[in-house]
Amino acid sequence: MAIIEVHCPDCQGLHAIKAERQANGAQRYRCQHPACQRTIFQLDYSIKGHLPETQRQIVALALNGSGVRDTARVLGVSPVTVIKVLKKKALPSAQ
Repeated sequence: MAIIEVHCPDCQGLHAIKAERQANGAQRYRCQHPACQRTIFQLDYSIKGHLPETQRQIVALALNGSGVRDTARVLGVSPVTVIKVLKKKALPSAQ
């Protein structure tokens, strides 16, 4: 039996335990560190649009003036995914 140390992607701690499985069979993990923002994560994502690096690239391209369709074409994701990520990462309006 092999033991795999699972590090949380946010806090880098070893406070992760197994959670339920996805419908496609991928294992999910839950970080139990009280100061950690992230609660559930996967070690390897099967959908490219869910990768944190892809989401960072979507935001970076939008800030540099790329359109939704252009960003989707360059990164190989759906335009709907680009819109959803940009809605989630929307900057609070200045008041």
